[in-house]
Amino acid sequence: MKPIPLDTGDVVVLTAAGERALNVPGTTLSARELEALVLVDGHSTVAELIRRADPSSREGLHAHLGRLLEQGYLGITKDPLGGMIDAGDFFSKPPVPQTSDAQTAAQAAADAAILRQKGYCVNMARRGTPKEPPGAAPLNVLVIDDDPDIGALLQKYLRLEGLQVRMAGSAKEIVQALRTRPLPDIVLLDVDLPAVSGFHVLGKMREHPVLKSLPVIMLTGTATREAVLKGLLLGADGHVTKPFKIHALVRAVKAGLGLPFNPDEEDWDLSL
Repeated sequence: MKPIPLDTGDVVVLTAAGERALNVPGTTLSARELEALVLVDGHSTVAELIRRADPSSREGLHAHLGRLLEQGYLGITKDPLGGMIDAGDFFSKPPVPQTSDAQTAAQAAADAAILRQKGYCVNMARRGTPKEPPGAAPLNVLVIDDDPDIGALLQKYLRLEGLQVRMAGSAKEIVQALRTRPLPDIVLLDVDLPAVSGFHVLGKMREHPVLKSLPVIMLTGTATREAVLKGLLLGADGHVTKPFKIHALVRAVKAGLGLPFNPDEEDWDLSL
């Protein structure tokens, strides 16, 4: 098949397949491809997306976007200016700073504001390698969240799926849980912990020789592209924004563990 040309001035949008990759667990896309999808806002040009990306991800981003376009996850909008221009674009912006450092800082702040688009929500998890429990022992899920109500509900529904669940909320409990054998097979990690950022915990796990390969799905009420990208860059295997349907979260966990699930199965009528 002849590659679809993608110019840096093109504006790309998510297709139904792209939306599905970000909202149905079990994607086989790489972390870099998921980062590229998360960046797409339907308004920015390819050049703007590359500029807005984390410096470590800029190289090769154009190629990733091109492949996603070829695979049907992205499309090129026919109306790149549609919905982009309003009075605020011309009359509400502060003056542009004159020094190069100030200009860089202002541009970074503007780009971060775009990433913090309201109402952004994902429910994604990359499909893990199927695991067979040793003997009759169930697979273990570690839930790192300081909310006891969420913990109790997750324990209830994950155990119905035959999974063993343990909880940790404080720094002491997190360390103890990660030292306890058997190690968890997957971790659900809340971003907004009381004493430490979940991103910090994730970063430390990815630096640890024993914990670096554990699947980790981030849970957060901060539904922004910026938060999702930060988790992916630190090595998260998935991201579920709150409030979430419990059934959708269970599917994300099963995807991360490589267990079978029906992506088209109707959600239970329960949100957390």
